[in-house]
Amino acid sequence: MNATGTSWAGSAHLTPRPRLYGTRRCDVAVVGAGLTGLATAVELLELDPDLRVVVVEADHVASGASGRGTGLLGPRIGPELSVARRRYGDDVARASHLWSIAAVRHVLALVRRHRIACDLTPGSQLVVARGEEAAGEQLREADAADALGLPVSLVGRDELPAVAAGYAGALRYPDAATLDPAALTTQLARIGEQRGLTVFERSPVRGLRRGLLCTLSTDDGEIVADHVVLAVNAFGATPGAPTGVVGLRVQAGVTGKLSSEALAALDGLRTEPLIERGELSPYFRLTPDGRVMVGGGAVRRGPRGSRAPVPGLLQDAVRALSPVLADVEIESSWAGPIGMTRDGFPVVGAHRDDPGLHHVGGCNGHGLAISAYHGARLARQIFEGDGDDLSFALPWMRPKAPWMPRGRLVDRVLDRYLAHLTAEAGRPYAPGPGPAGPGGRA
Repeated sequence: MNATGTSWAGSAHLTPRPRLYGTRRCDVAVVGAGLTGLATAVELLELDPDLRVVVVEADHVASGASGRGTGLLGPRIGPELSVARRRYGDDVARASHLWSIAAVRHVLALVRRHRIACDLTPGSQLVVARGEEAAGEQLREADAADALGLPVSLVGRDELPAVAAGYAGALRYPDAATLDPAALTTQLARIGEQRGLTVFERSPVRGLRRGLLCTLSTDDGEIVADHVVLAVNAFGATPGAPTGVVGLRVQAGVTGKLSSEALAALDGLRTEPLIERGELSPYFRLTPDGRVMVGGGAVRRGPRGSRAPVPGLLQDAVRALSPVLADVEIESSWAGPIGMTRDGFPVVGAHRDDPGLHHVGGCNGHGLAISAYHGARLARQIFEGDGDDLSFALPWMRPKAPWMPRGRLVDRVLDRYLAHLTAEAGRPYAPGPGPAGPGGRA
């Protein structure tokens, strides 16, 4: 990969597709050729091969988060379990986490069913605590999981794997995997096209007219459809997209290939990525070809832009992870867009006044599993009508996300807050009292 912002895994090898010209009539039009949109399209065509399904994309397939993610496929959706219990009650908190586990299993089954080559590596995830305060927060989260009967286990300091030595403790989530999201997304496009899907690239939607049918207009054409699915996530400026979703850019990077000594020391990261607890804290995984992929450290407002804002923080995080990485360099870094909401939950549903206009987005940085699952479930709802259980009262099944203030003043305040978070992420870690923490971590 180069520094243009596409996935490290090599999504530059894309098949160019035509722009939309003229008028097209279809049963379902999907806006957005990312993981959500393509999962929706493929599921629709599996349910009914005779459906006319069209995907229209402003850039190219996998140009957003679906082509720039770090490939962590894991459970969790919305706020932490301890918070979700207070806000929504035990039944909703339990159902939400089980939904996220089902999302992981759905993607695993999708990859295996279609034999998608995307470096799928099943395993677990380890969320580690830096210091005693974070360890205490994790203890409360483990208690909440236990009360709800969920498969989340507390790992004490003495039980941590070697790669996590020095942390104060961890939570282990068993239903997880890693994969190349760009490969998954681009191959879903090809699978859909083999079943009759039409994908138009470089065709940004400029307008949307609702009525008996929905009409999408682009620079050079229009699509008339019975149903429209807006799978734009962070790109909330798309006409018709739900309000309350704010686009941000997060950063990631990958090292050069590691020595055999480093690979032996970090082998556990192949099947169990390490995620530090806290906002913008780093997270790490080992790629199949022997590199460390790292994310975190900095965030910027707005979904557009591919340059990592503070790549030095990625470098510092990698070198602080283990002594064997003291001289390892980040080979490439990039930024990718995520969609955030005020309450931390996605927004999935139909327009309040138009049941033929659907939306999926706002995954809050946890979209690799839930976006594909939401797309498939939404496809079933469109195919089956009102009989699908998306009507179940989960907090993110809604016509729009909570109101988010906008404007120049608000944007300036948000910029300052994000700069503060980035500065905090770059400060050296100072271990508290007790046994030594991961001393000197940046």
